Amino acid sequence: MVLAGIALLAFSLNPTRKICLRKHQLYASWKFLGVLILFFIIGYILFLNVVLKEQSSTLEMIVATILFSGAIFVVMVVRLSLASIKLSEHFASLERHRALHDELTELPNRILAEERLDHGLLIAKRNRNPLAFVLMDLVRFKEINDSLGHFYGDYVLQEVAFRMKNVMRESDTLARVGGDEFALVLPDTTLEEAVMISMKIASTIDQPFMIEGHSLKVGISVGIAMYPDHGADSETLVQRADIAMYDAKRNDVIYAIFNIEQHRATFNRLVLIGELRDAIKKNDIFLCYQPKISIRNRTLIGVEALARWQHANRGIVDPDDFISLAEQAGLCKQFTTLVLDKALEQCGKWQQAGYHIPVAVNLSLKNLHDLNFPSDVAILLAKWQIKPEMLLLEITESSIVVDEDRVARVVAELKRMGLHLSIDDFGTGYSSISYLKNFPAREIKIDKSFIIDMLQNEDNAVIVRSTIEMIHNIGRKVVAEGVENEDTLQFLEELGCDILQGFHLCRPLPSNELQDWLDTTSWSVVKNKNFLTPPLDTTSPLDLAE
Repeated sequence: MVLAGIALLAFSLNPTRKICLRKHQLYASWKFLGVLILFFIIGYILFLNVVLKEQSSTLEMIVATILFSGAIFVVMVVRLSLASIKLSEHFASLERHRALHDELTELPNRILAEERLDHGLLIAKRNRNPLAFVLMDLVRFKEINDSLGHFYGDYVLQEVAFRMKNVMRESDTLARVGGDEFALVLPDTTLEEAVMISMKIASTIDQPFMIEGHSLKVGISVGIAMYPDHGADSETLVQRADIAMYDAKRNDVIYAIFNIEQHRATFNRLVLIGELRDAIKKNDIFLCYQPKISIRNRTLIGVEALARWQHANRGIVDPDDFISLAEQAGLCKQFTTLVLDKALEQCGKWQQAGYHIPVAVNLSLKNLHDLNFPSDVAILLAKWQIKPEMLLLEITESSIVVDEDRVARVVAELKRMGLHLSIDDFGTGYSSISYLKNFPAREIKIDKSFIIDMLQNEDNAVIVRSTIEMIHNIGRKVVAEGVENEDTLQFLEELGCDILQGFHLCRPLPSNELQDWLDTTSWSVVKNKNFLTPPLDTTSPLDLAE
């Protein structure tokens, strides 16, 4: 039994050594235990030597049994401890794998991708090699996910990951960093090679996916950022690859390479959006008004309200720039409400002064998709005690053909309220004649791009002439904006145009300057002292173009 105990203790030395080699957190204690086991072995040998010299007594047998049991205990403790340590390390490894990998595709996740990118940058800096970081976003994936459900959406993601891995090099890192967003870390890769790899990925993704017998396709938008040209740290490269990817998506191309000039423009646009939001909140937008003249009656029939933004540092910001920013930033509702509020307030002041001047306000596509917009207009009309027929809402031709059913519901409610409608920028959209005929607009405004140079451009002159005839044939009045000189005015009068608007007649003016124009203009201006209860025989300026 003593010999067996010595053998067991010797057998426990190897797992103890393995535990010590793992640098376990109780490394010192295990090392001390290994020394004790060696002392135990020496003690067992000495006891065995004593036993062999004399005849064994009962006491010695008892001691030998205890020593044998102790050896069994030691070897069991050591081996079970080693097994427990291995098991905990296994679970820790699984947890680390889960923490650094995407469960669906088994690809590295964003955390591991950034670790690999940092590691790749260290090597690239040391060896002075280029490195490419690529971000990819699937196109039309949301349609599959929404129409077929997440089960098939997950299947597509798994298939996309499988296809991508098949065109990767062993040194590359492919990661899933978002819902349908993937990233590539390409060490020792030039820009030309990064583009080639991106095109390979796009080609393999372009192959149809078979789902329940249906052939479905998704596309991909790729953004590429290079070390050292576009950034020297991982955060900068990720940000700039993201900017390039959205450039590719916005321009509907497969890939885009980060461009510092575009980045500056994007940054400036974001800053301007923030400033525009503040300007709207602080009521810093002001209006100018451009007269609309009935050429047949030589009479002012209304004004168009045009928003202006006096920026503290940039001066007057071009309306085309900040209006598009309002649409991009989701500020259309607040912006249009502000413009309507100011325009109707001024309309009320003109009425108080005895003028009968309807006001036209431009609407955004977002306004026409807002089912609450008519009620918002009604609240503002009541606030300033303005009759609905004094407000003309201008709707671009392109906006009325997007989501026609929703637009039709909003337009029908505005018409029911008694507001007048106008189609703006005619000739730049794709509306059909039959749709225009049924659309409840009292006038159609020809886009100024056709008017400005029609005296020099015969094609534009033909377009304007035929457009005027067509609009008259469907029973609408024609407005021509962009009248810059007397020759254009006379030509439009000869063509039978009803209403003119442009710098030759009057530039857009703030309300105080427009008042001076009203007092001095040679055009007729209709006045009505009893604006709240107009006489039955009073003719509205809106009807003077009839």
